[in-house]
Amino acid sequence: MTRRAWLARHALGLWFLGIAALGFLRWWMKAVRDGGSLHAPDAILWLAGSIAMAAIGLVALWHSR
Repeated sequence: MTRRAWLARHALGLWFLGIAALGFLRWWMKAVRDGGSLHAPDAILWLAGSIAMAAIGLVALWHSR
């Protein structure tokens, strides 16, 4: 299988994983800003959304194999 075909086949799962990575980065930025407030509601929402996007991405990759 060529690289282009592999990317086309797994594009949706990789896209969701990229969104999850950006969400984890945003969560980390919110968590360490202002003394490390890990229990702030917006930080928890970023973390929950990132976990959901990562799960969707992994499921999409699993189904496209």
